[in-house]
Amino acid sequence: MLAKVTVVVLAAWTSLVSAELRPLGEEELQGVSGQAGLSLSASLNFAATPSQTRCPGGCGTRLAIKPANSAGFIVLDNIQGTFSFEGLSFDIVTIDSGYGGDGAAFNAPAMRVGLTNASFSNAQFTLAGSNSAASGGAGFKQTDLLTYQTNGDVRLQGNIYIFPAP
Repeated sequence: MLAKVTVVVLAAWTSLVSAELRPLGEEELQGVSGQAGLSLSASLNFAATPSQTRCPGGCGTRLAIKPANSAGFIVLDNIQGTFSFEGLSFDIVTIDSGYGGDGAAFNAPAMRVGLTNASFSNAQFTLAGSNSAASGGAGFKQTDLLTYQTNGDVRLQGNIYIFPAP
């Protein structure tokens, strides 16, 4: 009995939620407006972690990247602050001109990340080279190359290009 009631309820429900999918003619399409693309917005807050003791008062976030054919890591360490953006875009473009003549020599695709309205507040990070993705531990070595810190707001606008490895 329960099975029959379930089938009847499901049949009635599917008839209520079904929609007609059909192609639209040119005249109908002209009445439709929209926008192409994808818009991303986010606000990220990187805070110090007091439980990590290698930094006085705690450490911020650590990002380690291991380039191909490398024994070490490029590290953004002790990342702290707030980073936010609205209208981030991704695009693949062909670089075949500009850049003082280097674009014609490059003549290849690159990923373009567009920043329409991005900012960071009270931010800091350290750019370093390291022999390990994780910090601390036996044999850990890190060479700090640059430390950046700002108290206040920094606004960013423009494009970042990411080029493929040869």
